[in-house]
Amino acid sequence: MTQLYKIVLAGCIALPVGLAQADSKPFPLTYSFVGAEASYVDSGNSRDKSTNVDNLSNYPEFGLTLGHQFTPYLTLLGAVSYAETETRTTNIDTDILRGSLGGRIHPGKFRLGGWRPFGGLGYSYTDIDVDGALDSKTEDALYLEGGLQRMMTDRFVFEAGIRARTELEDGYVDGQAFAGVQYLFNRSYPQRPKEVVFERPEPEPVAPPADTDGDGVVDPDDLCPDTPKGALVDEDGCHKELTKEIKETLYVEFDLDGTEVKPEYFDEIEKLADLMTQYPTSRILLEGHTDSTGSARYNQSLSHSRADSVMKVLINQFGVSSERISTTGMGESQPVANNATAEGRAQNRRVEAILSGKHTEIMKK
Repeated sequence: MTQLYKIVLAGCIALPVGLAQADSKPFPLTYSFVGAEASYVDSGNSRDKSTNVDNLSNYPEFGLTLGHQFTPYLTLLGAVSYAETETRTTNIDTDILRGSLGGRIHPGKFRLGGWRPFGGLGYSYTDIDVDGALDSKTEDALYLEGGLQRMMTDRFVFEAGIRARTELEDGYVDGQAFAGVQYLFNRSYPQRPKEVVFERPEPEPVAPPADTDGDGVVDPDDLCPDTPKGALVDEDGCHKELTKEIKETLYVEFDLDGTEVKPEYFDEIEKLADLMTQYPTSRILLEGHTDSTGSARYNQSLSHSRADSVMKVLINQFGVSSERISTTGMGESQPVANNATAEGRAQNRRVEAILSGKHTEIMKK
């Protein structure tokens, strides 16, 4: 056995040990597969040293596999492989075409660090074609093999092992280290056991305690028996209250150097006044703004005047108390658009009205 073959064999034996802690996927109960295999053949010697055909140099071999696992313990497979080598003594190019058919047995559950061991035997037919020979030679052989397999994904299996092939006529033995990948299809897995449902006798119905106000808490436990209909209640049957903040923003734009509120904004101002009526604890802040035309000092005064103009509309037109209104002038310090364009300056001449407050109400279902 050559040194290279010994190294390959040692690697195949050590491979599962190095991956002993890795998780592996379970094999299906049955499946079909197609695959590819690469191997290295340590070619044996014929008893007849005079012939070139039987005495070949060691060589790599590549093939395709096809098979089916019938049970978790038995697989049948076939393979077709091809190799190129030379005669050992005269270095004549030689082509090898081989077909194999065999079976494998493997344990259903036993694993070596996630790897499934297998052993197999089979028959192979080999056609050896030496350049310049009048006829190719054929050989019949039996082989024994052993190795390990691992599910790498739900569809792919990796395997590695060694194989000994005995030629029936001359009796010499070829050694072969191989590794391959198989793609699985027609897979079947164990079925989950059916759930057993035990029927229990229905208990006799018991009339529930009364719930007079319909809030979901029965009368014996209800500390608030007159809860409004539709209200959310706590575990004692008392309604829950929600306190929420009221916020509303209004924008009113002005002409250049102007403080007059345009009638087109009265409808929006009225909506704000209605909210202040609906929420009597709310307050409003009016912030006046200008564009960058004119001095900063003048714009400060102008912006405050614009805020005061909107305040007068709220007081005189819609009856809002002045105590609930605050005004301030921001000048040109907070533009919302580019002052370099007429359109941008028009947007910056504005009053922003900010309504805020808190409102407490009964929470509804």
